[in-house]
Amino acid sequence: MNALHYKAAFWVGQGIFDSLVSFSDFESRVNDIFEEKDRGDVFEIFIEGYLATQAITQHTEHWVVGGIPVEMRERFNLPNDGTGIDGIYEDRGGSQIAYQVKYRKNHNLTFAEVAPFLGITERFTDRVIFTNASTLSDKAIVRTRWYRGEVFNALAPQQLGQIEAWLKGKPPSTVRAKPDPSYQIQVLDDIAETLRNNARERGDGLRNG
Repeated sequence: MNALHYKAAFWVGQGIFDSLVSFSDFESRVNDIFEEKDRGDVFEIFIEGYLATQAITQHTEHWVVGGIPVEMRERFNLPNDGTGIDGIYEDRGGSQIAYQVKYRKNHNLTFAEVAPFLGITERFTDRVIFTNASTLSDKAIVRTRWYRGEVFNALAPQQLGQIEAWLKGKPPSTVRAKPDPSYQIQVLDDIAETLRNNARERGDGLRNG
């Protein structure tokens, strides 16, 4: 088990991340969960997998609430109980980035819902909100980066499979490229034509000499 979230083993065991074909497929499964807190937990676990497997995040190391080192909490003046923040990750450039995860069935995220996160992370030079929402208050957008629903909707089945494999502690599956036979035939034809042209040029050179 790679995920650090305290409920990761339970929700991975429920199969909610298994064989996803699209992010909307994942949302359908999450929306069937009754408790809002549980829906949020599942999305937080998903984001752990997203951070670890998708190159766009530049992720190298990761801490979730409850496991953030004391030195780091003191340096960024974070509350001991982790209220308003879900985690911190370090990117390849060595920057430590605070993040919050928000799952919304109605795809709408208000400023009031992210204000506590923005308030306690002022010492960070970079911070991110991960949400399936499609809208966020302009007051929040000017103060933070955010990954919204359309970013996750663009995930291909292979990428979702990488997240599933990581969450389960398994090697990610690889998809080998299938050669295009028509392309191969064209390449062979081009090679043959080049050889014929070279042969003619050599023959013309011998006759002219």
